[in-house]
Amino acid sequence: MRKLENLKPERVFYYFEEISKIPRNSYEEKEISDFLMNFGKEHGLESYRDDVFNVILRKKASPGYENSPKVVLQGHTDMVCEKAEDSTHDFKKDPINLIVDGKYLKADKTTLGADNGIAVAYALAILDSDDIKHPELEVVITTDEEDGMSGVVNLDFDEFDGKTLINLDTEEYGEVYVSSAGGTRTETKFIFETKKIGNGYTPISIEVKGLSGGHSGAEIHKNLGNSIKILSEVLYHLSKRYEMSLIHIDGGGKVNAIPREAVAEIAVKLDGDSIDELKNLAGLAFENILKDFKVSDKLPILAIEKIEEKNLGISLGDTLNIINFLHEVPNGVLEMSKHIEGLVETSINIGFISTEIVDGNVKIRIKSLARSMANDPLNKLVEEVTDLTRKHDANIKIAASNPSWEYKEDSKIRELIAKSFKEITGNEPVIKAIHAGLECGVFTQNIKGADVVSIGPNIYGAHTPEERMDIKSVGETWEWLLKILENYNIKED
Repeated sequence: MRKLENLKPERVFYYFEEISKIPRNSYEEKEISDFLMNFGKEHGLESYRDDVFNVILRKKASPGYENSPKVVLQGHTDMVCEKAEDSTHDFKKDPINLIVDGKYLKADKTTLGADNGIAVAYALAILDSDDIKHPELEVVITTDEEDGMSGVVNLDFDEFDGKTLINLDTEEYGEVYVSSAGGTRTETKFIFETKKIGNGYTPISIEVKGLSGGHSGAEIHKNLGNSIKILSEVLYHLSKRYEMSLIHIDGGGKVNAIPREAVAEIAVKLDGDSIDELKNLAGLAFENILKDFKVSDKLPILAIEKIEEKNLGISLGDTLNIINFLHEVPNGVLEMSKHIEGLVETSINIGFISTEIVDGNVKIRIKSLARSMANDPLNKLVEEVTDLTRKHDANIKIAASNPSWEYKEDSKIRELIAKSFKEITGNEPVIKAIHAGLECGVFTQNIKGADVVSIGPNIYGAHTPEERMDIKSVGETWEWLLKILENYNIKED
């Protein structure tokens, strides 16, 4: 028995369930691309796949639409793979365990993958049907959108020639996105010599947990706590009172997700204080940090405990160096738009930190994702982080960068989409920009005269184990999409 067989639209949820069986972490998308290529073969579609597993499927126009220009439907196969702390799910081999919970579809203690599996499901349901009215379709399904957009960056744009593109990676029904932020991923690397921890130092662990996490673009303005930044601020405050040797620090997972948990192991010279006195000081600092950052999470937790003796850490000076770097490095919303009320202009998210011992040295890596609605502020922010990194004797690598998607004054597809929405609902859709990275900017940069919009159903808690999709809005978006294709009469210049 299929878990989603009673959900409507039937074929959309059928294909969503099918692709949910296939592991599809970023950079691990061959299996899902095989599925798409087999689908194309079985349905007699012209199919193309490149070396990074981007897939293009083409379907001829239905009767009466032969003279209309092509439409590109676009989404991505990969998903953010996050799970609850007590989950045993293995994203490399386990299917997503889907759960229908009232009006929502969610997963069992993991991300759902509606971002952006629902786009793939919509596209396959359209390609599977002989009854839907539509112009010639080019379905472009890219890879690695979530971890750098290397799929679309390496896409051969000569493999298709449609100029009107409907991206299906938006997470709010009834809203049409027409602009999105550009983004740059950075990786900062510290390498320290290991030092023997001296006598009189007490090893403890300090953990920040209980945070909600969230999308580091679309939800960066909600003051959701960043566990790495909060933990680093607690360490910064403790460093004003105690000598400390950092042993280990870890937190987060993906730079496009606000980290929910982070933990550090340190050796502290208490100088006559008790562990309880250190806990009290750390607790006061924690409460002040939450107030200063206006953290909106309901259950932030600071957990401190003594741990077993450790022999090696990094020096007191190196410990202060990295703590000061983490204190100084920007995080969160940096500037709001002067033109669109409520829109974040520029932000940065510290999404990942890890520690490993390599050849007797301690290597600490910190990954961040900077975003901006315009390219100049983005470049300035990356320069600021680069200068700060060098000031603290670390190395920085620009891991990936994608351009912003700028607003198009004269958009025929935007007008058609608004008209179609009003026909089926009686209302006007909301035209919006989003402070998140969509692939649309890469398409507009590479296709001369491209006319692009983005729509989708309601998805909440994307990039977290709380991700859920509003079932009703999936059907409403489906109806809207079919009306758009039926109304399609755009004549390209």
